[in-house]
Amino acid sequence: MATKNGLPAEKSKSSVTPTSFPSSVAFVHNLLDEYGLDPYEFRLYAHIVRRTGGKPEGVCFASLRKTAEICKMSMRKAQQAIKVLIKANLVTQTKRTGRTDEYRVTPVSDWIPPEKLEEIRKAVVEGVTKNSSINSDIDTENQLISIRNNS
Repeated sequence: MATKNGLPAEKSKSSVTPTSFPSSVAFVHNLLDEYGLDPYEFRLYAHIVRRTGGKPEGVCFASLRKTAEICKMSMRKAQQAIKVLIKANLVTQTKRTGRTDEYRVTPVSDWIPPEKLEEIRKAVVEGVTKNSSINSDIDTENQLISIRNNS
């Protein structure tokens, strides 16, 4: 019996059975794809969605340092991206004393209009440049609260 590639089933080049992997590992809805996230924000959001299972009750509690490492970005880029995602209400953050913060995805209906992303990015970057000595997650979290309160 021949397979799609014309080889007999027992001599197929791949040892992976058809049920080992899904036919596609990602689906990106056009609302997210066209929302206007930059590549760092998009990658970080995708990671949080994976960690939470994409469910509002799901929780991502990996440290920002570990998340940045997994997403192949610097801590600075991860800090900026998470601030934008929080400010744009794509994710929420719950602080936990002595532990990593928790992040949850929000329903699309709660997202701010995409036209406001540039304004949010500008506020985040200006906030970071004003205090270029941000080296810890605690400093970053405090700055995020300040940005939220000033809006």
